[in-house]
Parts: sequence; structure tokens; C-alpha cells
Amino acid sequence: MSIFNNKSLIALLALITSPVIAEESSSSHETEKPKRVQTVSDIFEQPGVLTPKGSFILDTSFSYTQNSSNSVSVVGYTILPSLIVGLIRASDIDRTTLTLGLTGRYGITNRLEVEARIPWVYRSDSISERELNSGSNEAKLRTVDGSDIGDIEAAFKYQINMKEPPYWIGSLRFKTTTGKSPYDVPVNDLNDFEELPTGSGFPSIEPGISMIMPIDPAVIFMNFSYIWNIKDDVEVDITIPGEDGEPEQQLVVNTIDLGDTIGFSAGMGFAVNPKFSFSLGLSHKTILKSKINGSTADDAKLLQLDSLSFGANYAVDRDTTINIGATAGLTADAPDFQLSVRIPYTLK
Repeated sequence: MSIFNNKSLIALLALITSPVIAEESSSSHETEKPKRVQTVSDIFEQPGVLTPKGSFILDTSFSYTQNSSNSVSVVGYTILPSLIVGLIRASDIDRTTLTLGLTGRYGITNRLEVEARIPWVYRSDSISERELNSGSNEAKLRTVDGSDIGDIEAAFKYQINMKEPPYWIGSLRFKTTTGKSPYDVPVNDLNDFEELPTGSGFPSIEPGISMIMPIDPAVIFMNFSYIWNIKDDVEVDITIPGEDGEPEQQLVVNTIDLGDTIGFSAGMGFAVNPKFSFSLGLSHKTILKSKINGSTADDAKLLQLDSLSFGANYAVDRDTTINIGATAGLTADAPDFQLSVRIPYTLK
């Protein structure tokens, strides 16, 4: 196996959307433009493979996410466990999210890389509702959407060792609050969104560690990450009974601490030939319970998100690759399906 192909396998499935550029070992090519390593790492959005010193990569991406859920809610209150005053609503919700992203990566050194990502997000929810205790079997269809810039991210990645496998890559990612917060969009009298948010509303810091183990002709990869959501104060309008019995609006400030996320993923990549490679991966995320004013609500839920991913990577030329990835949710909390297309282009 050539040195170039060996390096391709080493970087085959590093856990990031970073393309890789490598120099051929032959001294006769020292003045030539570095060639792209054809990697399956370009398929997944996970931290990992570094960009060589002085190289800049522009990565355009598009993703489509589909999710559905069913729920039953009570708009009112309960007097006894078996006696409910108010409306019981059964909802069937189909959620669609389209994300267009522009990512830039620059190699400060052969070990250190910086990255910035700007997403634009469009969301649409189609909600079919039926009031179970109203005497009507007719479902009402309601559509809510929203579009705007998402939460801008910045990241640093550092390759810990360069010579002996397994190869370890550390990362640190920062997420801003440039997207529309769930607390900044209008809601109706039933606290339903009239416009969908495009951001989480809270900044976060995500350290991570990735491992790449080449086993000719394949590569085994693993990644562990922890997302720390920084708590913040939010203003919420609530309706309370007034002195004359009429409802009044009151502004309440709550300290919200979103549940942190523990993530783990692993998989295998395989290079079919110098231009085409594919990968299979399994991802797990545990989202911890959120807190309001330092207390965990009784109905707070620990979320478990498991998904299975398949990706394919084709090298158009030494500067451009096309990456297609598909992800299927395995648990109720995970998105049902996600399809992504990425086109990394090496400018230098």
C-alpha cells in the first residue's frame, strides 16, 4: 500500500466535517499543491481531522431533518386524578428542518486547526390537533414555521500524536446565541409557538476527544463529547388572575439551566478505491434533565437519542469532494431521519 493511501486510511473516519489535506512523501512533489486525502471523515459532523498548516477549506453543507411525534396535553387543571377541568388535546406533529451551512477551516499548524460555522435554518411544523372531550372528532390542522440565521459556532482542534496509532484528536467547540431563542418568539394563549425558533437560546461549550485506529484496509473510530449549556436568565410573560377577576400579564424572570448532553459515537470506515469510500456508525446521546431556578421539574425527562448513520464520499478532484450521509433514529427521542450533503473545497 502506498504512503498516500496509508495516510488516507489513517484519516478515513476522523470524527469531524473536516476535509484533510496531506503531502505525498516523495521529495519530487514538494513544490506541488498538496492533494486531498479521500476520507469518510467528510461525511459526519464530528470533531477530528486537522487541516495542514496554511491551508484553508470552505465547506458548504445542506441537511434535511424529519421528525414526528404524538402527544396528549391538558389545557386546564385537575381536581382529582380522574377529574379533569379543561380541554384534552391529542396532537400529531410532523417537524421538518432545513439547514444551509457555510464552514471555514484554517490550519494554524499541522497539529492545530480553527473552524467557524454559520448556519441558516428553516423550520416548519405541521400540527394536527383534536380535542378529545369536546364532542368533535374533527381534527384541526395548523402550520407554524420560522427561518433565520442559526447559532454560529467556533472550534479549535488539536492532534495529540502524529506517529503511532491510535491517533488522538482533542477539540473544543463554542456555540453562540445568534439564532432566535425559544423565549424571543411569539406564543398564543395556549403557549404554542406562533413562530418557530432557529436557535437554542443558550450558549454552550463542548469539549471532545476522538480516536482513530487504522486496521488495514479499514479504520475504526470513536468519539466522546460533553456539551455544557450555560444557564441564563430569561423573561417570560405569564397570565395571572387580576384583582377584578380579569386576566393580567406579568413579566417573570426565571433562571433556566438546560440539561447538558453526553455523547458517544463509534464506527468503521472503508476505502473502496482512491476516489470512493463509505462508513457505518452508531451514535448515542444522553440529554440530562433541565432545571428552572435551580430545581428540576417533576415532569422533566432524561432523553436518550440513538441513531445509525451511513455515509459515502466521492472525490471529484484533489480539491473537491462530495459527501452524502443518512441517519436513522433508533429511539423515540431521536430524529426519525436526516439526510445531509456536503461539498468541501480546498482553496489553498
